[in-house]
Amino acid sequence: MARFISHALSAAALLALCGTASAQFTVRGGLSHIAPHSSATDAVGPMLPGPPSGISIDVQNKSTLFLSVAYGFHPNMEFELALGYPPTHDVNAKIAPWLPPHIVAFDGRKVAEVRQIAPTLFFNYKFGDATSRWRPFVGVGLNYTNFDKRTSTAANNALNGGPTDIRLSDSWGLAGQVGLSYRINERWSITGAVATARVKSKLTTHTAGVQREIDVRFHPVVLTVNAAYTFGPACAGCEKADPRVGFFTRGAACDHQRWRRRS
Repeated sequence: MARFISHALSAAALLALCGTASAQFTVRGGLSHIAPHSSATDAVGPMLPGPPSGISIDVQNKSTLFLSVAYGFHPNMEFELALGYPPTHDVNAKIAPWLPPHIVAFDGRKVAEVRQIAPTLFFNYKFGDATSRWRPFVGVGLNYTNFDKRTSTAANNALNGGPTDIRLSDSWGLAGQVGLSYRINERWSITGAVATARVKSKLTTHTAGVQREIDVRFHPVVLTVNAAYTFGPACAGCEKADPRVGFFTRGAACDHQRWRRRS
C-alpha cells in the first residue's frame, strides 16, 4: 500500500511539472475537530507495579482552526498542504482498578498537555468538472506529526513522585481523506472533509533520573468544514473541452467563466 501511494504521488508530481497555464491556487480556511482515538500500552520502567503496570494514558479530543493551500494542476487533480493552528490536547491518566486506592485516585485526571504540529500533504482527485456544483473528492498523502510542547501537570508530578519531564517522538505516516465541495461561483466554494492518518509515538517521562515509557498509537478522525477561495485562471473547466496544451487569455467569456483558450 505504501509503495502504491508513493508511486501515485510521484506520478502526480510529474503531471504537475507538465501542467499548463491553467494552474490554480486555492486557500481554504475553517474549523477542524480532532478525535485522536489513541491507544497506549501500559507504562514500563522502574518502580512500577506489574507487569503489567496498569498505568496508561488517553488523549482527549480538540477543535482548532484549519488552513490549507492547494495547487491545482489539472481540472481533477491537486496537491494540498493541510496545516492549521496547532491544537493542544489534554492527556488523562488511565489507571487499572486493581491497583492500590491512592493510585486509582488518579484515574481520569489530567496528567499532561501536549501540543501537536501535523502538516499533511495530500494528492486529491476531484470528481466531476470545474462547472459542477457538487464535487466529491478523495485524497492520499503523507503526514508528519511533531509534539513540540509537552507540559506535566501537578497530578502527574504527584503520580510519578516529583517534577516530571515529558517527551514524545515524531511520527511519519500515511494519510487519507474524503470530502465534498460545493461551488458557490468560480472563486468561492465550501468544503467538508473527513481525514485520518497513521501516527505512532513513544512517550518518555523522566522523574529524578527514573525513565518510564509508553507506546502510543493514534487513529485520528479529523472533521473539517471550510470556505475556499481560488486564485488563477477561472476557466480550468475549459481543459476538459479542449485538452490541447495552450494558453488562457482574457476575452469573450466561455459558457461558465470569463476566460477562453487561444487556439
